[in-house]
Amino acid sequence: MSLWRPKSLGMGVGGGELVIVDRINSEGAHVASQLPLRDYLPGAGSPETAIWEPAVNTALSQANKLSGRLQVSISDDWVRYWTVTPPKGLGSMLELRALAAGRFEQLFGAAAEAWHIEADWSANRPMLACAVPRSLVVALTAVSSHSGCRIASVVPEAIRLINRDASQLKEDGWICCFGSHAFLALLQQRGQLLAARQFRFDLTPALPEVLAKLETEALRLGHDMPATVFLLGDAPPIIEVPGSSIRVKMPSRARPMPKAVGMERASDAFRLALHGVAA
Repeated sequence: MSLWRPKSLGMGVGGGELVIVDRINSEGAHVASQLPLRDYLPGAGSPETAIWEPAVNTALSQANKLSGRLQVSISDDWVRYWTVTPPKGLGSMLELRALAAGRFEQLFGAAAEAWHIEADWSANRPMLACAVPRSLVVALTAVSSHSGCRIASVVPEAIRLINRDASQLKEDGWICCFGSHAFLALLQQRGQLLAARQFRFDLTPALPEVLAKLETEALRLGHDMPATVFLLGDAPPIIEVPGSSIRVKMPSRARPMPKAVGMERASDAFRLALHGVAA
């Protein structure tokens, strides 16, 4: 690493834990901070009520005054996804944001004010929108004012997976982004996003169950089941499914996870933190 390049740190915000990884070397990935959210996240029972400032501040304090560019990856346990289709004549960013917020409240029954909403903003095509708790974004934004870290990016888990493999996701089909407790399924056709649906689970479903869920969802939407399904992230292994003609593709093969130096076992927060660390 160049002496003049800011150090890259990774923060993983998991479903039940917050982890900071500061470097990867021959020994493994070095954990600078590991924080159980149940002890440091008031209101953790709901994304709308969780207060993130104590957890973020404590994690940075544990990290012994590390400095550098902090890349944050957020578990989809804390994220909501949906599609927004702008009507003709809608064009300003203010109108697009109001449309996305209204659709969010309609779908999830929660006040949009408690969430930070972003999208691939466009007035000319359907958009994928996502929301993360506003309290988390506020706590992360304040990081640079009282530590040596500077926030380089804050990215939900599925969005980071899609960005990584975007060049290989050109075909029509389902794009399925797997995390530890959910997968996001995006239906695309002719370069257009048609639908988005999150499926939550306790144990990662096997491939036949995943395909059955996608077929049911396509039927509900009034579309034919596409011929291609992409699997991203912590997906189930590709196996032959009797009677199925669906082509299942995995653009990025899973790399061996480095040893977690400084914690007893790797977790979803550790896996997320690895995204931000330069080996």
